[in-house]
Amino acid sequence: MEQQSHTRETQMLDPLFIHITKRMRQIAHEINKYSKHLQESHKITIPQIICLREIYEHGPISFSSLTKLVALNNSTVTGIIDRLEKQNLVRRTRTSVDRRQIHIETTEFGVQFLEEAPAPLKPEFIQGLNRMSEHDVNNILKALDSLTTLLDPDGTVAEVPPRDLEL
Repeated sequence: MEQQSHTRETQMLDPLFIHITKRMRQIAHEINKYSKHLQESHKITIPQIICLREIYEHGPISFSSLTKLVALNNSTVTGIIDRLEKQNLVRRTRTSVDRRQIHIETTEFGVQFLEEAPAPLKPEFIQGLNRMSEHDVNNILKALDSLTTLLDPDGTVAEVPPRDLEL
């Protein structure tokens, strides 16, 4: 029992764990900061851009399918869809098969917006990724997928997307 307690304390103070935690916080902070910038300058946030893009790519799409694609909970996605709908970027539609089921689809204005939408990552970040080799970018993607799996072992990690990060 004493050894188990000592192991737990060591893990909490391990410089590797502290370093990983600090880097993940730094990444989250930078993403949040850029999302606030997008909100101020374009009236849209990173999660909203991601949802809009997924709706465009996979729509009309159900709420449950969208929540799985974007890895957000139902209430968060509902709020995002409400805001996108207020901006006339998406609309809710009922399926003809089951009138109770609602799907979301992009509007013409939403498609237009996506064509001119800002990237969900800072342009400097995208430019930096584009300067890297495909091998290095794939290693980053694999590492991020591994971290995601470690954080949520029951979650599913999307397959590595094609490299279309150019601005």
